[in-house]
Amino acid sequence: MASSSSCLYLSVFTFLSVFLITKSQISYSVNGIVFPVTRDLLTGQYVAEIRLGDSSEPVKLVVDLAGPLLWFDCSSGHISSSRSLISGSSSGCLKAKAGNDRALTRGDKNADCDLLVRNGVVGITARGELAADVLSLGSVSSQGTVDLLFACAPPLLLRGLASGAQGVMGLGKAQISLPSQLAAETNERRRLTVYLSPSNGVVSTSSVEEVFGTAAARSLVYTPLSTSSSGDYLINVKSIRVNGEKLAAKGPLSAELSTLVPYTTLESSLYAVFAEGYVKAATNAKSVAPVAPFGLCFTSTSPDEVEFPAVELALQSEMVRWRIDGKNLLVDVGGGVQCLGIVNGGSNRVSPITMGGLQLEGFVLDFDLGNSMMGFGQRNSFRPEAL
Repeated sequence: MASSSSCLYLSVFTFLSVFLITKSQISYSVNGIVFPVTRDLLTGQYVAEIRLGDSSEPVKLVVDLAGPLLWFDCSSGHISSSRSLISGSSSGCLKAKAGNDRALTRGDKNADCDLLVRNGVVGITARGELAADVLSLGSVSSQGTVDLLFACAPPLLLRGLASGAQGVMGLGKAQISLPSQLAAETNERRRLTVYLSPSNGVVSTSSVEEVFGTAAARSLVYTPLSTSSSGDYLINVKSIRVNGEKLAAKGPLSAELSTLVPYTTLESSLYAVFAEGYVKAATNAKSVAPVAPFGLCFTSTSPDEVEFPAVELALQSEMVRWRIDGKNLLVDVGGGVQCLGIVNGGSNRVSPITMGGLQLEGFVLDFDLGNSMMGFGQRNSFRPEAL
């Protein structure tokens, strides 16, 4: 755990160091808000906490990078006297339904604003109602509130979510996603900083510099960022290398970034090429029967001497590479067996590559939505102390 003296990166934003140490409150800076994030051990999903209205209890939400809005089960015990439903004729309802192919339409404009809300984990949809409340912010040195729109959804939509989660925090580019709403409040361009970790992750609408310091911001490498028709954040992959050797995979390939799946998945034909190349490169590791959901597992009589090949994704050029190795690559399943945390996603996939949570952990990701760019860099490369 970093001491307060190791948090000098935050300078003016000293309250953020308090947040990183206690993780008991949601903090905000001049230009954004910082939410604590932890990983659920059973599902591999990432759970953030927010505080709404005058309730003393935080709402726990599964983080969804592609989600168009924030939604939760408003009947789950979270009671706020300041919560209100939004009418179908309001400007908030128009924003919620802009470009939303899941919107519902009622003939009565004075009725509540209905939306079809989707649980992306299990792929189910149900009707929800647009509501408003104040997002309560607090730290030792700062207090404040921000008006927030979200959907109240039925309990059935909680299926498949991490234990204790009451809904989903949507971080996509839709008009009422969390980054879009908070950017409108601050009049700043839409920005999203994501750092995934088992116990001390961060989701923030502040810049990387504000959250982690100038050194962190300067260390990031940037690549173009696009959005699919369904709202997924995409980057282009020019080629894939294993142990420095380029695989015979045709590119460019679109790679979706997801916090809802625990491991990177490849389309089946691409996975076949990848698996063949990886087994060939892992010369001093012994293949063993795979352990679901993994397709490649290894063991050795001397595990400490095994060097597992790194995987590199060349992005907009061969000079810009995302390197995956170590803890971002292997999963210990017990009994001296380690499995490759890259799995076969089947043949019916929209994106040939979906980068999952294991591969995103430990990287600071800067989603510069205003400029359609994404920066990435390993946190230990610019600050050796753990949070």
